[in-house]
Amino acid sequence: MQYYLAIALLAANIAAAARGRPIRVAFEGNVIFGDKTLDSQRQQVHDALEEACKGIGAQGADPLTGGFDGEGYHFKYICSCAHGDTGLPYVVRPNNVNWWSAQATNAGSC
Repeated sequence: MQYYLAIALLAANIAAAARGRPIRVAFEGNVIFGDKTLDSQRQQVHDALEEACKGIGAQGADPLTGGFDGEGYHFKYICSCAHGDTGLPYVVRPNNVNWWSAQATNAGSC
């Protein structure tokens, strides 16, 4: 019986190691419009980053927090507890969009 328990625990540890420990991921970048950035454009940035966040394994009702600074150029969002293959660092730049991009970096453990 102990043998089977040891095998089960080993398999669970291997699976956890393959997924990695959950981390927070920072998405930080700029838009070119500054204070002329429309609310709809800010929402577009948020939605794309939320999709990227969920794509690296974050879960929950609202896994992405953060926003834009007062001048409207710079934004920083934190993705909570991503556990997928994050492949950090990398750049988020949606197809056919040339007015914003974000750098994804490790923001610490959960």
